[in-house]
Amino acid sequence: FFKTFPKVRRMKNREEKRKFLVAQVHTDARRLLDDIGFEIKVVGYDENVEKGRNYLMVGNHLSYMDPFILVAVHPSLFVTSVDMRETPVLGQICEMAGCIFVERRNRTTIEKDIAEMTESLQSGMNVTIYPEGRATDGRDVYPFKKSLLMSAVFAGVDILPVMIKYVDMDGTPVTFENLDEIAWHGDMTFGGHFLNLMKKKKVTCELHFLKPIKVTKDSTRNDLSEQARTAIREAYMAGR
Repeated sequence: FFKTFPKVRRMKNREEKRKFLVAQVHTDARRLLDDIGFEIKVVGYDENVEKGRNYLMVGNHLSYMDPFILVAVHPSLFVTSVDMRETPVLGQICEMAGCIFVERRNRTTIEKDIAEMTESLQSGMNVTIYPEGRATDGRDVYPFKKSLLMSAVFAGVDILPVMIKYVDMDGTPVTFENLDEIAWHGDMTFGGHFLNLMKKKKVTCELHFLKPIKVTKDSTRNDLSEQARTAIREAYMAGR
C-alpha cells in the first residue's frame, strides 16, 4: 500500500480515491491473512453474481479481523465510528482503507453520514456496516442500530447480509468459553489482545453470504433491520 500512497494523495475525487483504496486493500488483505495463518471457509458466495452488482452489506461483528476477512473475499468500503479513527493503529489503518467515519456520539450528523454512504453506493461501490454498533462478545447477534440502513433505500440498492463465525484455533474448536481470544470487546486493550491472537498458528473462520434482501422505495429501516438481523442471527446460532 505504501508504494501507492503518493498516487492516492494526488487523487482529487473522493469516490475515485475510495475505489482505488478498496481494490488495494482487497489484494493486500488476502496476502496478510495468508501470512498470519487465517483460513476462510466461504459459504454461499457466487463471484459471478456478487461482483455483477453492488450492495449495502450488513454483518455481525466480533473482531478487528472481521473487515480484513470480508474484504479479502469481496471488495467493500467500510463504515466505522469517529471513535475508531481516534484509536491508535486501528485508526490509521481505517484511514488508509478509505473508511467512512460516522459520528455515533452526536446524532445531529446522521443525515450527513447517510448521504455520504448513499453517494458511495450510487457510485457502484459495496459499502459494509456492522449495525450492532461495536464488536461484541459473540454470545448473540445483538440488536441493530437502524438509521444507516436507509442509505440502501436512498441509493436504490439491495442489502446483502453476511455472517462471520470463528470455528477453530490451532485445532481447538472455538466456543463461547474461548471466543474472547478472537472477539475484541468491552474494555479489552488492543495491544495485548492483538499480540495474543498473533501467537496462533492457524485460525479458521466461516464467512456466510446470505440471501439478499430486496429494497424498495417503501422499505422502512425497522423492516430492513429485522430481516437482516434475523437472517444473520439464525445462521450464526445454528449448531451453537
